[in-house]
Amino acid sequence: MRAEITPWGLRVEVASEAETEQLGRALAEVARPGDVIGLVGPLGAGKTRLARALAEALGVDPAAIASPTFVLIHEYEGRMPVFHFDTYRLKGPEEFEALGVADYWDGPGVCLVEWADRVAGLLPAGHWLVRIEPTGPESRVVAITKPEGEKRIALLLERINGV
Repeated sequence: MRAEITPWGLRVEVASEAETEQLGRALAEVARPGDVIGLVGPLGAGKTRLARALAEALGVDPAAIASPTFVLIHEYEGRMPVFHFDTYRLKGPEEFEALGVADYWDGPGVCLVEWADRVAGLLPAGHWLVRIEPTGPESRVVAITKPEGEKRIALLLERINGV
């Protein structure tokens, strides 16, 4: 895995599914209660794989983690709660808002929102955005946009590099 800080955040090249999982674990190391992380990318890009790795790293039972496509919100207990949302099957942002998602934003856990681009206007200020673009069968370029003034992007780079 190769990562570099850019003016807008962090650019990470992952070569395999294992490296995507490593990135999820690194994100978990810098996550704090109240963080909202939007995940964007085409079908099969690795959004759920990244979310699963992050949740497992926060102590969620791996057997409990499922893709939230058919259940719109999964709540997982771990060292820090993980709230996993999927907007793929929603008809619009109004349906997402009607789920009461704003109640989760300042909660005790991390919120992961798959297909976040579909509800971008409803995500709170200061959310993280993780855009995953496939470049091959398992390789990806991941752009992590840092919230305004966010200092944890450098810490995330250290975690990725194993420092």
